[in-house]
Amino acid sequence: MIFNVPTIQDISWIRQALKGNSKRGCELSAANTVLWAKRYQTEVSLWNGELIYRSKRKDGSYSFCGNFKNTKDVKLLMGCFMDMARQNGQAVRLHCVTPEEWEKIDHAFPGQFEYILERDDYDYIYLVDKLASLSGKKLHGKRNHIHRFEENHPTWKYETITEDNEKECAQMAMNWCMNHCQDGLSEEVFEKIDESKIVVYAIKHRKELGLIGGALRVDEKIVAITLGEPLTKDTFVVHFEKAYSDIQGAYPMMNREFVRHELVNYQYVNREEDLGLEGLRKAKLSYYPEVLFEKGIVLEKSRN
Repeated sequence: MIFNVPTIQDISWIRQALKGNSKRGCELSAANTVLWAKRYQTEVSLWNGELIYRSKRKDGSYSFCGNFKNTKDVKLLMGCFMDMARQNGQAVRLHCVTPEEWEKIDHAFPGQFEYILERDDYDYIYLVDKLASLSGKKLHGKRNHIHRFEENHPTWKYETITEDNEKECAQMAMNWCMNHCQDGLSEEVFEKIDESKIVVYAIKHRKELGLIGGALRVDEKIVAITLGEPLTKDTFVVHFEKAYSDIQGAYPMMNREFVRHELVNYQYVNREEDLGLEGLRKAKLSYYPEVLFEKGIVLEKSRN
């Protein structure tokens, strides 16, 4: 089996392989697969008509990922991963496995594996209608922030990202990075720099990647951007959202307007995981997700 680091030239066959996907995990999206491959040392291969992933870990071992929800044959897919692990002299390790998928794996191979939920990897999934209306007592604070934004910036407007504003949006992403990279050369700073480069690339190649983008303009200046793509028939996934933190209400306004303008044909929006970052977790929980999409790792038990 041949694995390769996916590039934008692979996007068509990757999208075709994911066409029947009904799993709402953010990792099973075509653009996401391409954009983050180098950052996470991820390779892909087409197996039995299905897209499978392997990621190289810091210790040199591999972790595998597949769609056990929609696969044609759980035993066959699991056997494929077991064979590849054996070839590398390693125990099997899988990531981004849902509880539903774990039940299928455990049923097919009883007692051979263990399952560990990874809270930092849970996706936050919301109802589109709720994000569009922000109705109810719980979201009163979000509405207040938006009111302040509207009062302070009466000439604001929403724009879809197009050829006319893409350079401004890319510049905004770079400016956002510069504003958040003033604390020395820490690992977190390098990650933000990497992400800003990926966002700029995503904006430039959004058509090929199948991405939809939105922006907020205030006084002729782009102050917030969002980019995402269709994930399943009823779910859209937001990959990036950036806003200037010194503009009160820019984030909730960007969130609401993107949903209102671009996601009318979807029931759910996946806003991805929080990576264990306290501030990001608090922000995502503050919108009261409809579903915390659980994912975990599957580890092979000792064969001794």
